[in-house]
Amino acid sequence: MLSNKPLLWIVVAVIVVAAASAGCARAMAKPTPRSPYLTLFAFNYSDRYLHDVRVDGKWMGGVSAYTNGGSVMGPLAPKHDKPLSIRVEWELSDRYDLTTNTYQTAGPREPRSAVVTVRQPYPPDPRTLLLHFYQDGHVEAELIDRSKDYWDSRREVLPKGHIANDGAARP
Repeated sequence: MLSNKPLLWIVVAVIVVAAASAGCARAMAKPTPRSPYLTLFAFNYSDRYLHDVRVDGKWMGGVSAYTNGGSVMGPLAPKHDKPLSIRVEWELSDRYDLTTNTYQTAGPREPRSAVVTVRQPYPPDPRTLLLHFYQDGHVEAELIDRSKDYWDSRREVLPKGHIANDGAARP
């Protein structure tokens, strides 16, 4: 009577080789690249302090009148060239007086919101989601490439007589 041991060993060897190959294939496979997180940044061209600015629910702080806000980590960069819309929420606060370079009380905060389509075409390696708040109340958004400095993307100059980042108390 022939023994089934050699056949059993062959089956075990085939299973071990198949399992090892599958493990190696998974280990060698390149992971799907994730989009990098964007930095949120904003320029404010209006005479009002923008309080409690949020982009798709992500808080980015306040934005000083005529100048800019700080930067925070934002959403993932889009992986496609399809139109991207974001929801921007903020509160209009005190008015900046250029003659005294101080904020003047403008009454209670006024909630505002807008759905903004991010300007296309998107750069190949986006780093910053840049918002532009205008005096008439509209907001624009664009993606800035990693190779560019977002400070160069300011669209309006500071008004004459404005003391940028003068340390005035914020509302």
